[in-house]
Amino acid sequence: MLNGSTEHDGVQPHVVKGEDVDIVDIRQREQNKSLADMLRSSLRGGVSGKDEPTFPNLLLWDQQGLRLFEKITYNEAYYLTNTEIAILERHCKEIAPKNEPGSIVLELGSGNLRKIKILLQALDDLDRPADYYALDLSRSELQRSLLQVPRDTFSNVRCHGLLGTYDDAREWLGRAEIAGRAKCIISLGSTIGSFSRADAAAFLCAFAHSLSGQRQSGGSSMLIGLDACTDQKKVFRAYNDAQGMNAQFILNTIDHANGVLGYRAFDKHDWDVQGEWDKLAGSHNQYLVPTRDINFEGLPIVAGKRMLVVKSHKYNPKQQAQLWRSAGLVEYGRWNNEDKSYGK
Repeated sequence: MLNGSTEHDGVQPHVVKGEDVDIVDIRQREQNKSLADMLRSSLRGGVSGKDEPTFPNLLLWDQQGLRLFEKITYNEAYYLTNTEIAILERHCKEIAPKNEPGSIVLELGSGNLRKIKILLQALDDLDRPADYYALDLSRSELQRSLLQVPRDTFSNVRCHGLLGTYDDAREWLGRAEIAGRAKCIISLGSTIGSFSRADAAAFLCAFAHSLSGQRQSGGSSMLIGLDACTDQKKVFRAYNDAQGMNAQFILNTIDHANGVLGYRAFDKHDWDVQGEWDKLAGSHNQYLVPTRDINFEGLPIVAGKRMLVVKSHKYNPKQQAQLWRSAGLVEYGRWNNEDKSYGK
């Protein structure tokens, strides 16, 4: 768990209540339009040689992508989820007391809640009141996830959804009714690994900035999951499973791209998926590769040209320490699995 140490009017929220679920819509702009612009920009920059050719990794996370990824997390080869669950089960009683009574617990990208429920139960067992907010881009997935924690699940913890982006969440944290409360911002699943190392530091710094100066008494923190595994074979198996679930997940980027563009710009059958371990960068990279020449809005994409979808960076102890320094964070707790290949 890391404490933010950086010294550093939005739209009124719309609350959706149904099926005993609270979802607060904090979106400030229409997501599809900005994502379509991002897609066009990244493809043009990459094909022209100005930048690395990419599909924005936000395209992974539509409703179908979230459900495909959830299936991956139950695959034995995808070690990240089971490792985090084991760490939380072993250490939740040490982590939970670090949250002040009445805290806001904000999870950045919530998934199906099976990991966070371990920590929320530990908070509840302490008779420590808290409000848990699950941040996600999909209203239907938020509703599906929150229905797994009916109101009578906990006595002291109330569960809510936040519909929006990371930027929306930072704006929400600054609102007057939120700013005065202690907070724990949580990022599990080694989500930080999908950013470049520089962007990961900037991302964490921005959230630390959102926390700093809000409460004179302090009490806010961040709990970050990082993958330190550099076993090439183990990592490769995690992202290139024999059942092809990872490939389906990456290919869904094509369907989501068509959706945000508003027309069928790409055919999923014209693309292959490639994964590779980049030893120098310490990351596993996943690419979409066209099997034939493609014309996208007058832009030629040559067959065989790899288009990056996502990198999954791994962090050894030295890189972890550098990340905290660059983000302006101070580490005050660390919880690892037995071989220290994963930690929080």
